[in-house]
Amino acid sequence: MKTKKFASILGSSLLIIGLLAGCGAKQEAAKDVPAAQKESANGLAALPPLKEESTLGKPAGVETLELTPQEIEKIKAMKPFIGYSVHFGDIASEKVIGQAIKETVESFGGKYVQTDAQRNLNKQMSDVESLILQKVNGVVAIGVDTAAFGPAVKKLNDAKIPVVLGGGPPNQGEFTSLVDPDGYGGGFAAGKALVKKLKDEGIKSKSLATMGLRAYILTCEQRVRGFEDAVREEGYKIVARGQADTADQAQQEFENILTAHPDVVGGFGVYETPALGMEAAVRTSGREVFVVTHDLSDHLAQGLEKGNKIVIFTSSQDLYAEGKYKTLALLKKLAGGEVPKYVTVPTLPTSSENVKEQYKKVFQKTLAE
Repeated sequence: MKTKKFASILGSSLLIIGLLAGCGAKQEAAKDVPAAQKESANGLAALPPLKEESTLGKPAGVETLELTPQEIEKIKAMKPFIGYSVHFGDIASEKVIGQAIKETVESFGGKYVQTDAQRNLNKQMSDVESLILQKVNGVVAIGVDTAAFGPAVKKLNDAKIPVVLGGGPPNQGEFTSLVDPDGYGGGFAAGKALVKKLKDEGIKSKSLATMGLRAYILTCEQRVRGFEDAVREEGYKIVARGQADTADQAQQEFENILTAHPDVVGGFGVYETPALGMEAAVRTSGREVFVVTHDLSDHLAQGLEKGNKIVIFTSSQDLYAEGKYKTLALLKKLAGGEVPKYVTVPTLPTSSENVKEQYKKVFQKTLAE
């Protein structure tokens, strides 16, 4: 491959921009190449470790949250009152999680109440105070801003009410457990699926890109790292990283990446909305570029069912299982059981071949509804 130099991407939210040297230079000449340039020839450097992971430690599996017969009896006798403080309750995924929490609590004879922060952190703080006044026995919460949710966690601590979280750890306060989808595993599976597709299509270029979030969410950061680790294992390289919170932002970012890097043949969108923006960018470019992602939406599922030629795989969150195991972690704590600090729920590999089955499992309804 001839040596290539690519233009810088003009986008305020791109994380890392670099000049890429091609393969094929003689080994003798490489000895005198500066270290930074050698690193550039192999793509961008690996992302640094996540600080939260050193605190949380290695995640436990969901089997650790299963209740013993003795714990079940205690919970049934207690008839617990459980609150769910959701960051935005108008999206399909949170409705399924809420349904799972409600049904799990009620299966033990308990009661359930949900509050909706409507994307407003201040409202969520008030919601938590309301749950405390209602004398709930425990709270499941997903913060509008997971780190800044700390003061609410502290209020729950002061009221001696245990809390199980999703999304990431808070900046203060003690929580019973963080129960989240396996972001790293989902990203890793997506990376392997993309590599398989590229090999099956006989595509020789090994240059890939990622589209992360502008907002910082632990599970999303883990997804990108999982994807990058998976493709690097197969000899592929990351030549550009973008950031976007909306489909429009992702489309513009990925158009910039595709222009600056003519050899990019695939990309990872950190969740379905950026992935759909990346899809639009690929259609505009007219190039053969494949996209993989994490999570599932109606639009993405319908596209996969129709044989989408661009977005070819997603690692779907098992939403009902997430709600169930968040609840079991809380109930286990109330029954005096041992609860791991960090638990991850496996994701569901989803492609055009199995999207109907996976959609039904994720959303508890058929895709046609």
